[in-house]
Amino acid sequence: MLFQDGASSLKLDIMNYEFPAGGGDPGSDDRNWLVLRATWVREDGQVIKDSNSCLLTYELKELTAGLKVLNAGLKTAYESDFTEPYFLLAAQAEGEGYRVDVSFVMPNTMEDEDTAELTCAMTKADMKALIDELDALCAKFPDRT
Repeated sequence: MLFQDGASSLKLDIMNYEFPAGGGDPGSDDRNWLVLRATWVREDGQVIKDSNSCLLTYELKELTAGLKVLNAGLKTAYESDFTEPYFLLAAQAEGEGYRVDVSFVMPNTMEDEDTAELTCAMTKADMKALIDELDALCAKFPDRT
């Protein structure tokens, strides 16, 4: 997932499940946490990277579904409501495209800022490409029981 605004960008990649297959408490969400890796290029050109296990597999599906509803014009806005507040995404219809606000907390960085925040404009085609990428991630990282 790449979000870009001028010289600033935030790339989020889902790397893997937090625990290997069979790991974690089978009676909890432990097996379904996903590790997100962020690459934040700040306006000054500084690159900051970090990872955080902050998104559940079913939240990835909810994000994808919410953006599909927005892109279909059935709603004018989407705002994430994830269990952990370390990754936030909000999108709003604006003209022929969308305004997208994204935030990712980077707890392991030694930088002066620990939260990457970005607002960007996306076209319908950009949103469709993001949704296609999210669909592929949902297929790659299904819910584990």
